[in-house]
Amino acid sequence: MSRFFQNVDDSESSDSDFSSSGSEFSEEELQQKPTGGAGNNRFARAGLDLDSDSDDDVKRVVKNPKEKQTEEVVKLSQNILKAIRADEWDDATDNFNKLEASVTKLKKILKGSSLPTVFIRCLVKLEDCTGKDGLSKEQLGKLNAINARAFNKLKQRLRKSIKPYASDMKAYRENPVDSAEEDEKEAESESEDQAVPAPAATRAERAVPASDSESEDSYWGSDDSDESESESDDNQQVGFSRWLKKTPTKAETKKTKKERSQRSTPAPQAAAAADVEDDGFTTVGKGGKKVEKPTVSAESLNKSLIEINMARGRKGTDKKETVAKLELLLSVAGNALQQCKVLMALASAQFDESADLSHMPTEKWNAVQSTINRLLEVLEKNHQVSIYETADAHDDDSDIKYSGEPITLRGSVISLVERLDDEFTRSLQNIDPHTPDYIDRMRDSLPLYLTIARAQGYFERAEQEDSLCRIVSRRLAHLYYRTDQVNDQFEATAASLHVSAESKIVPPSVRGNTEATIHGLCTFLYQHADSLLRIRAMLMHVFNHALHKRYYIARDLLLMSHIQENAHQADVSTQILYNRALAQLGLAAFRLGKIREAFDHTMELMSSGHQRELLAQGVGQQRMQQQQTFANEQLQRQRQLPFHININLELLECVFLTASMLIEIPFMASANANPEARRTATCRVFRRMLDFNERQVFLGPPENTRDHIMASAKALADGDWVKSRDYIQAIKIWSLLPDSQEIKDMLASKIQVEALRTYLFTYSTQFEAVGLDDLSAMFELPRNKVYSLLARMVYQDELQASLDEVSGVLVFSPANFEASSRLQQTALMLSNKANQFADINERVFELKINGGYAPGDRQQGNTDQSGRAQGNDRDSRSNFQRSTGVGGNNAGGRDGQRNRNDASGNGSNRNSNSGRNNRRGNNRRGNNRR
Repeated sequence: MSRFFQNVDDSESSDSDFSSSGSEFSEEELQQKPTGGAGNNRFARAGLDLDSDSDDDVKRVVKNPKEKQTEEVVKLSQNILKAIRADEWDDATDNFNKLEASVTKLKKILKGSSLPTVFIRCLVKLEDCTGKDGLSKEQLGKLNAINARAFNKLKQRLRKSIKPYASDMKAYRENPVDSAEEDEKEAESESEDQAVPAPAATRAERAVPASDSESEDSYWGSDDSDESESESDDNQQVGFSRWLKKTPTKAETKKTKKERSQRSTPAPQAAAAADVEDDGFTTVGKGGKKVEKPTVSAESLNKSLIEINMARGRKGTDKKETVAKLELLLSVAGNALQQCKVLMALASAQFDESADLSHMPTEKWNAVQSTINRLLEVLEKNHQVSIYETADAHDDDSDIKYSGEPITLRGSVISLVERLDDEFTRSLQNIDPHTPDYIDRMRDSLPLYLTIARAQGYFERAEQEDSLCRIVSRRLAHLYYRTDQVNDQFEATAASLHVSAESKIVPPSVRGNTEATIHGLCTFLYQHADSLLRIRAMLMHVFNHALHKRYYIARDLLLMSHIQENAHQADVSTQILYNRALAQLGLAAFRLGKIREAFDHTMELMSSGHQRELLAQGVGQQRMQQQQTFANEQLQRQRQLPFHININLELLECVFLTASMLIEIPFMASANANPEARRTATCRVFRRMLDFNERQVFLGPPENTRDHIMASAKALADGDWVKSRDYIQAIKIWSLLPDSQEIKDMLASKIQVEALRTYLFTYSTQFEAVGLDDLSAMFELPRNKVYSLLARMVYQDELQASLDEVSGVLVFSPANFEASSRLQQTALMLSNKANQFADINERVFELKINGGYAPGDRQQGNTDQSGRAQGNDRDSRSNFQRSTGVGGNNAGGRDGQRNRNDASGNGSNRNSNSGRNNRRGNNRRGNNRR
């Protein structure tokens, strides 16, 4: 037999003996067998490889159930942690479902022992990610639909699943130490991900000795010392020990931990070198795209700027990266022209960075403001550079050669400033006004005002009239609703910083006078702006005059403008401004004691029931049939004004109801002279409230503003002016007005006068004459004031009386009244109602007699012959009765009586009572005949 077949037989026999006898031969015994040369060894190895199975390539490890389930739990926990880091919540949910089943099995095996630390860590991580402080709204918005549903599903399941492990999780949070087992698994997972696994050594390779010949070693290519050491370790184990799990010694464990710590924590020098040389790694951005460090200069700035502008708005463009690139371009800008180009692009990119948010965060808003201020500063220092919306674009590379000649750039500074102002307003709309955050945000109003003033100075110097009108309107919008004391501080700060020092619209001579400043801004808009800006400037001017108690100037300005005639045709923001001007005008009239004017200015606004919507101060409750769409509600919320600009609605309602009380109560008392007064109420809102208050069974002491006014109105109607005055002065809302004590004194005087008028209207039919001195003492009014009041009432025909100046007596004229007493008026009213009831009773009786038909409306003829004959007989009899005037029924007698009255010509002159008695007599005669 040849050597080739002999080696094969030997290998087969050795393999069979090894499998049958349970590996009785060791590696040393195999090495003692005679072998051939290098070629023979090669063929022997090939023969061994052909006979071996795929399972023989991997070491088989026999594990008990505890180790098996523990490894399963650890592996699933690590998969969940990886999925959390990658935001793959769908995979995390699937692994969590498997983890629950594995942990249940492991708990039965452990019988009270502690669970793996990595499992507790996984639960803690899941709880942190799904809790309140977990993923932000921006991170949740970036998830796709599948991961978002999986995240919500996992969040709901986790609440019930982590309850049995609460104590273990609490202990882990107090001492978050990772176990050695977890470290080993993480190291293995990292090595598997980063390194390419080497092919496992087959059993044939381990079985053949490694020291036969050098040619054999060179053929297999395994000469490393580590491999030889591992082979020598394997050769030391015999029998089944080769196939069992190896237990590492303490030295090996320490060595492994030391190597892992060295890999995970490199030295500072190595880290610095990695930062410089990038350690062979490539920085990637969003979507896995390669990020290259830009190399820009002043020469290539224009080209880079064009590329950035073209990439803006495209899908996949990183907005933060765009801002970073523009900031880098700004740092290498060589002259003012390049700086202006980059600053305009940078401001627009910063605005785009927060376009998807409800409002721009404060930090980003401050960054945009500093960019715009720097742009204005460059324009102030370089007067030869101008920015127009209609200028030609400069996209060539000649910017680096710019030497200071006059040039215009394409852009819009006014759009940047208006966007900055709008973002500030949006932030105030979205911040709770009752928190310190709102006050902190309000501190930025002064820097914003200074930016607007600087922009105004630039537009004045550049002579851009359209943009100048728009920026002046913005500046006026920041001044008109504030008092002069606050505006003086703003103007003083602007003057100290030399902002728009050369302005012709607001010259330095009027800087200390806020009224003159606002007048100058409004005058400029009256002369140069379009119709919309002129109307808005007029309404702001009216509001400011009314705010500072200049009622007559504000009223004349509003009447001369004729804005009220076309206000309903204006846009929504202008209508809101018009409503605000009317409300402030009513408050100004009330502060001056003009009760009727205050009522007229506020009646239409307060009677609508939608004060919040009309003043853009909130959204009221809608009825079921008046539900708005979501889009309309969003638009309405966007139009709302910030809280510090709002008019106090409670104060406005108090002024309206107080003015209504002083007008309506005397008007109700004048019902003695005019019975129709109750049907024509001056203020239906107040009358409805008063009627509702009077219908209440039990009334406690007044609590709110409306209760105080209703109690004061009832006391005023009863003639107790002292109690009415006390109720009105007890309202706490008056303290919000700057001159609250003067208003209280004015209201006390008005209540005395209206109480006197109410007293005269109520008891005018009970007296023949009243002395002026008695009235003066009763209402604590000067005699001259009482005399002038009575003279005006007599002159305006409010009282049917005459004033005797010699004797000082007011003499009433009862002869002009239809009834001289209230009793007679009540009796007359009851008699009229009794007559109405009698007429109704007669009509019902007539319908009953005629079979449900009115007189003369009976049908003639029936379907059968007999019925037709009977109908003709009845019709002939009824016609005879009508012609003669006497009949057997009520209708005929009444018609005959009317015919006789018409024939004699006395029917129109007869008394109604006598006619009614005649009809009743005819009815009785008709009944007797029947």
